[in-house]
Amino acid sequence: GGGAREGDESKVFVGQLPMDIREDEVRTIFATYGQVTDVKIIDGKPVGSQKCAFVGYEAEEGARVAIQVLHDVYRFRTDSPKPIRVEFCKGKGGSRDAGGG
Repeated sequence: GGGAREGDESKVFVGQLPMDIREDEVRTIFATYGQVTDVKIIDGKPVGSQKCAFVGYEAEEGARVAIQVLHDVYRFRTDSPKPIRVEFCKGKGGSRDAGGG
């Protein structure tokens, strides 16, 4: 156990977003799965091709469900060539827990 420390485990990275994506659109979709604490949209690479976003959840569970449901499935635009990518933010360096699920 141990105290709940706010860390990257409840933050997800979202890629392959359309260029005209809005923060409130992202928040609306991701809030379906848990309490969203913050949304930050950034330029993807190469710049001008896509947008990315970071979505923070109050609980890790919400982040996990969103990844399971949305990753490689959901499209914000019906004409999007690719579905969005959703994954946990990787902490910079640091040790990842061994063993998966």
